[in-house]
Amino acid sequence: MAEERPLVRIRDLMSMPLIFIDPEALVIEAARLMGTRKISSVLVRQGEEYLGLITARDVISRVVCKALDPSKTRIRDVMSHPVITIGEQATVEDAARKMRDNSVRRLVVETDHEKVGIVAESDIVRLAPELHFLIKERSRLDARLSPKESDKVVLSGFCEECENYSSVLRNVNGMWVCQDCVE
Repeated sequence: MAEERPLVRIRDLMSMPLIFIDPEALVIEAARLMGTRKISSVLVRQGEEYLGLITARDVISRVVCKALDPSKTRIRDVMSHPVITIGEQATVEDAARKMRDNSVRRLVVETDHEKVGIVAESDIVRLAPELHFLIKERSRLDARLSPKESDKVVLSGFCEECENYSSVLRNVNGMWVCQDCVE
């Protein structure tokens, strides 16, 4: 009999306190804040409303790669949005699925509708490396295949029928299934 791992709740993994910046601030300010705090993302908040977040990846892909000037570019123009939240009582598996389903790497943690922390993909993978596959599965969910292509494409991931990991998944009637479930 396999030993069960105790349930780890998001409240046990989340980072606090929340660090935020105004959407009208410049990207250079967010980059400096991330550098000073040694973090990779900053929430974007206007008044009491959380509008999104800006990540180091956003700075690179939406500012640097497009040759925009970070000292002239507003955060509101390059931030990731909307804010995707999860309850502090959720499990790491719940968070991994939510990250996959929303194609995000960070979730803002809520308790009683108040934002209290943030959990990143790296926090989850550090605790449970096997969940990395679940989070990364999002790429196969985005695949748009014609009926002629679906039987030719093979992916690895979790079977949508039996939920077991397989290195050979095939698209059958819109579902990615392992060889055992195809037969």
